[in-house]
Amino acid sequence: SCDRVREAQDGGSPSSVSSFTMEAAVAGPPCMSDSLPPSESRLHAMLQELRATIQTDLKEALQELRRDVQDLGERTDSLEAKTDDLCLAHNDLVDRHIALQTAHDAMATKLADLEDRSRRNNVRIRGIPEAVNPADLQPYILELFQILVPTYSSQDFLMDRAHRLPRAKNLPPSASRDVLVRVHFFHVKEALMRASRKSMPLPSPYAEISFYADLSTATMSKRREFSSFTKILRDHNMAYRWGFPTKILLWREGVLHVIPDPLTGMRLLTDWKVVSEFTPPREESSSPLKVSPEWHRIRPN
Repeated sequence: SCDRVREAQDGGSPSSVSSFTMEAAVAGPPCMSDSLPPSESRLHAMLQELRATIQTDLKEALQELRRDVQDLGERTDSLEAKTDDLCLAHNDLVDRHIALQTAHDAMATKLADLEDRSRRNNVRIRGIPEAVNPADLQPYILELFQILVPTYSSQDFLMDRAHRLPRAKNLPPSASRDVLVRVHFFHVKEALMRASRKSMPLPSPYAEISFYADLSTATMSKRREFSSFTKILRDHNMAYRWGFPTKILLWREGVLHVIPDPLTGMRLLTDWKVVSEFTPPREESSSPLKVSPEWHRIRPN
């Protein structure tokens, strides 16, 4: 409107001026009203409108944020619940693994014991020259047995079989192969083993011959674990013998001590002051560890 007044003043047409003047007379002076500050009621209405707009925008934003937080909370609760279930399931698997490992070890020990019992009549002889051919093995061994235990007759030394074994990995290529002999009578076999321990070394031409028990691979592996312990026993002239399943039977002051593992034996020697001190080896457990949950879910009643 103000622009139209200015155009009239700058030389617009009289008709346009007169029509504008009549409209301005009816509508009032707009330019003057726009230049005046708004009234208090108008300002209040504008503030109310602005506040309503801001509140609406904030409400919509908060509702959207609330939905996001609620969705995130539900997902977090679901993850925590699944983690808790996984933790419990893992611990249950650890218990079952330990139980299964214990059962496996017990079964392996029993199998090794059964295998050793099936070999209890066997004698492993090392040092018989390769020049002794298979046909002459039994006569050669029979003569050797009669030297060891002269009180027994040749019928007592009945042999079920005698044959050579593959060369042991720890022996040099030039060494003769071991000979495995199955003695028919167990008490005769035991007498031969006792005599071989007392009569070593044997007279010529049997001076290089030695006798060993025929044991399973598992038992030999277990016995090697006792090597440092048995060396201490031999150094201190402490009598012992092997038991089945693999353990050491040790006598001290008329009391029999059963030693199932080297750690127990070393602790016993420490208590007896046979060794001054003993640091047990650090063993790494092969079993998985249990997981402790970070939180506990409270289930509703």
